[in-house]
Amino acid sequence: MKNILVMDDDPKITAALAIRLEAAGYAVCTAHDGEEGLKLALSSRPDLILMDVWMPDAVGFLVAERLRALGFADVPLIFLTAGKKEQLWEIAQEVEPAAFFEKPYQAGPLLKCISKILHDRARTDEASQHQQRSHL
Repeated sequence: MKNILVMDDDPKITAALAIRLEAAGYAVCTAHDGEEGLKLALSSRPDLILMDVWMPDAVGFLVAERLRALGFADVPLIFLTAGKKEQLWEIAQEVEPAAFFEKPYQAGPLLKCISKILHDRARTDEASQHQQRSHL
């Protein structure tokens, strides 16, 4: 079962995402701020991270940079935001997210995106392992 970490300061959003993700067959950890999210990432080693851009203690982009520095560069990251600033997408690209969704978002496309990202990642990991075995 794939593990997804959800970071959002709105408890209603984290609860709704957890319900949808668990119904889709994922294990879910939730955090309501960046610091809690970093701790959970280290302890749960998620397969994918969903993160709000604007959280009270830290901007999601800074949390993403800290995650990358802590060894989570290979973990796909999806940003969620209610912010409407045009520069958000451009700023987000600096930390190379797998996707970027504006709130309110439709659950169906988000779940489809998560499934595709995790499926593609599994295929890439499998191909990499196969390649390593053939060099031995």
